[in-house]
Amino acid sequence: MRAFVTGLDGFAGQWLARELLGAGADVSGGSRVALPSYSILSPEEAAGLRWFGFELTDRESVEKAMTAARPDAVFHLAAQASVSESIADPVTTYETNVVGTAMLLESVATVAAGATVVCVGSADAYGTVKPDELPLRETAELRPTNPYAASKTAAESIAMQYARSGRLAVIATRSFNHTGPGQRPAFAVPAFAKQIADIATASAPPVLRVGNLEARRDLSDVRDVVRAYRVVAERGESGVAYNVCSGSSVSMRSIVDDLVRIAGIDVKIEVDPDRLRPSDTPDLVGDNTRLREKTGWMPQIPLDQTLRDVYSWYVAKGTRGR
Repeated sequence: MRAFVTGLDGFAGQWLARELLGAGADVSGGSRVALPSYSILSPEEAAGLRWFGFELTDRESVEKAMTAARPDAVFHLAAQASVSESIADPVTTYETNVVGTAMLLESVATVAAGATVVCVGSADAYGTVKPDELPLRETAELRPTNPYAASKTAAESIAMQYARSGRLAVIATRSFNHTGPGQRPAFAVPAFAKQIADIATASAPPVLRVGNLEARRDLSDVRDVVRAYRVVAERGESGVAYNVCSGSSVSMRSIVDDLVRIAGIDVKIEVDPDRLRPSDTPDLVGDNTRLREKTGWMPQIPLDQTLRDVYSWYVAKGTRGR
């Protein structure tokens, strides 16, 4: 496989590069920066990648990169992925996630029309759901409730149009929450882990600031998730969306309790109003039957191991910083 990854230097992008390299793929890709700063890949892994700097909304730069890479699989991960940032600046989110996706697809259709495109979407597109609608299947209505979710819903619609018209082979994912080593603390699990690691290493007072801990989320390990991206590119059906999820949900409170247990410390928990979302779905859990039956994929990494690895990442990062 000659794989091209947008957002190659991002959290999931780097883990996907590692997954693809391990499967023997020729991997290239890039983002808007001229030179990447890889925080997850080893120097040896990074040396095995071909990097292209491009701007998603600049069609000429994207087509130049695609022409040089000659991919037969394109993994579109580049996005503005923060809900809070999308609320603060919705227009930029739409430009990046919607216009950027349309530009990418048009570029692939022009210079690499034989490639299969995996457009990575979000389960946030399902919006607020009722308990009797769970677990969510791909047939559920998309009812986005924030600008990020709306942008991913629109991007998927555009991607499916390319597939249905026969212009490209395009597969969509609706990826539920995932985490792992190296994820930035703008997201809940690494935010908890970083604070707890700072407390454990005496870098911060024993106060953990949190948002809504009653919310329940379907949480997967990023390493399982990127393996799903690879197998849907290999075995998935064009014009079809696949839930990428564990199939069960866990409360944010239990995540905090587990991380505190792993660290072996006592903390005081305080709710930070700045960490509360104006619209927060109480429970979100998906059905991964379609993905399992089509590709044989199954989640492999238990949640406890994921949390230990995220916590260890921030302990090590804090130690290196001193």
